[in-house]
Amino acid sequence: MENLRIRPASPADLQAICLIEGDSFSDPYPRHLLNRLLDDTGNIFLVAENGKGVLVGYCVSSLEGRLSHLISIAVLPKGRRQGIATALLKNLIGYLEAHRVEQLWLEVKQGNNEAIKLYEKFDFARMMTLENYYSDGSAALRMRMSFKRQVVKVEDKQG
Repeated sequence: MENLRIRPASPADLQAICLIEGDSFSDPYPRHLLNRLLDDTGNIFLVAENGKGVLVGYCVSSLEGRLSHLISIAVLPKGRRQGIATALLKNLIGYLEAHRVEQLWLEVKQGNNEAIKLYEKFDFARMMTLENYYSDGSAALRMRMSFKRQVVKVEDKQG
């Protein structure tokens, strides 16, 4: 999508985030939970804004020490397959790498093949299946991405 801007979410974005959530999931997170995630400074909450200033997607991830959990990522239905989720993930991963996070993990509905393909594009590995994970009784696939660290070898100069 042209002129896409990824930025940190603000309280003024809550209404639009709730609309994206409601349009994206059959059992959306309630407003009070999204508000709490937005207020929690331990979370990384990003939004994607189109060239007209309209929010078209968001992602939120918790950060605890060297581990991060992608809590949710969503894009308005009319904005899907335009690189918005990819841009959100790239920005999130860039932030996590800069903060020396070692792993990012997530859960995704087992049959959500488009999302699974996106995560695999970012080198997420399938870890396990979580039966009855969602409120409708469907299973989730837990996936994890490990950040690669470059090890610099220092030669031992004995002599």
